[in-house]
Order: sequence, then C-alpha cells, then structure tokens
Amino acid sequence: LVGSEMCIRDRYMDSADVCRVLNITKRTLQSYRDKGILPYTRIGGKFFYRECDLADYLERRTVKKQ
Repeated sequence: LVGSEMCIRDRYMDSADVCRVLNITKRTLQSYRDKGILPYTRIGGKFFYRECDLADYLERRTVKKQ
C-alpha cells in the first residue's frame, strides 16, 4: 500500500495524543491547523489527525544527511 491507500487503514489521534507525540502545546497545534500544516478532521468540537499525516509531517521535517 502506498500514499492515500495507507491512510484508509490508518488510525486517528486526538489533539492530546498529537501534542504528546510532537511535544508541542495545544496552541501550537491550533496554529498548525490554522496554517494548514497538519490536516485534520473535526467531529463535533473535537479534532482528529491521521497517524499517516503525522508521519508525513515528520518526514518532511527530517533533515537528510548529504
């Protein structure tokens, strides 16, 4: 499976889980949502994030050795 096919089976995390994994504050996570840095789904008043989107974000932020 590749790309979006992987995301179909992926798990969702809530805001508290994402903050813990990325070691960021709730306000920083809100800023990421506002800026479109992390995709999210909103159900009622709660935000959810796919694990594969977090992995993509971390991969983009990884500094590669030259």
